[in-house]
Amino acid sequence: MQRDHILVEIQDATSAFVKQLLPAETTCVLRFNKASTARLTVRDSHPAVTHLIAAGARAVVWMISLDGSVLTKRRLVEGRIGPLEGAGPYGNVTVTVTDDFSWFTSILGWQNPAAAVTAQTSEFATYSGPAETRALAVIAAAAARLNLPWNVPTSTGRGPVGVSRFRMDQLSTVIDMLTTARLQLTLERDATTGRWDVSIREGSSYARPLTPQSGVLSSWNWSMQPATATRVVVGGAGSGTDKEYRVVVDAAREAALGRVLETYVDASDAEPGADLTPYGVEALADSAAKASVTANLRETSWFRFPNAYELGTRLPVQVGPVSMHDLVSEITVTHANGSGFTVTPRFGFADTEPQIRFTKYVAGIAKSVRSLERR
Repeated sequence: MQRDHILVEIQDATSAFVKQLLPAETTCVLRFNKASTARLTVRDSHPAVTHLIAAGARAVVWMISLDGSVLTKRRLVEGRIGPLEGAGPYGNVTVTVTDDFSWFTSILGWQNPAAAVTAQTSEFATYSGPAETRALAVIAAAAARLNLPWNVPTSTGRGPVGVSRFRMDQLSTVIDMLTTARLQLTLERDATTGRWDVSIREGSSYARPLTPQSGVLSSWNWSMQPATATRVVVGGAGSGTDKEYRVVVDAAREAALGRVLETYVDASDAEPGADLTPYGVEALADSAAKASVTANLRETSWFRFPNAYELGTRLPVQVGPVSMHDLVSEITVTHANGSGFTVTPRFGFADTEPQIRFTKYVAGIAKSVRSLERR
């Protein structure tokens, strides 16, 4: 499929079409379970600038491809227009479009979404079960509370079993558990109905193995970590001698390692008498042995977006002693008049960067402090 150009459709705050735009330069970064963004560059004298700076303005960024006589449009990013910046002496304007996925970060999961804010009699809203089931349940509750124009599907039960608790926490807190399960959460507007479709997807699998000899892997990092626990002691409601406990054991892991490795999980915010097993199951999954690969990929004649792969496509990768399946976690699409397209995909997830680890650490402390303040 031959990539032709980038087309931008400008919309008003109601998502009604306003004007088309062919930007001079475009960079789209498509992200798995994060808000995708597009940066567009136009001249400040362009007649579309008036519409770009209008309150509530939106945009849809399309990749236009021509294959023979067949013209196709591929939606890359759709959402609100954010910061605009200008620079001279040539008078360019840079526009940022943030995908509607970011909507999840502005909605809260209440303790009791069916009650008024002055009648929040529950300590937490607790959701148990597979990751997909928990995510869709809290999203559906928030959509019903605010009468949001979101269509939320029924869960098919994918992902590991665990427990999610909400106490005025953002809906986006479900993202980590979905990413661990390699399930993609999306929020996309249906132009026909004017509503947004929530979905949780599992990417298709790419059959051809990618190795250093394939020509697709340009650089990579891999790591392997042993299991850190074989059994979990879960501490539930109560205090002192009235504290409730439950031990959850992975007997197969203990047999393979030939030793017992214990860890403790605090579930003191659970209701008295609640089943503590899901807390232990979730902690055992987090403490399992892990292997990870992150790699920058290059396109070839047979490995091209979007025919061969998309965001979330599962790829088999073999580098050194590590052989594993993971997915395309990011795709950067750039286009400039005169030089055409450059597409750079990224494989796997990297949580080893200091800033990412620090952010998760701070978030964990904040949640623990809130739990202590409650008691």
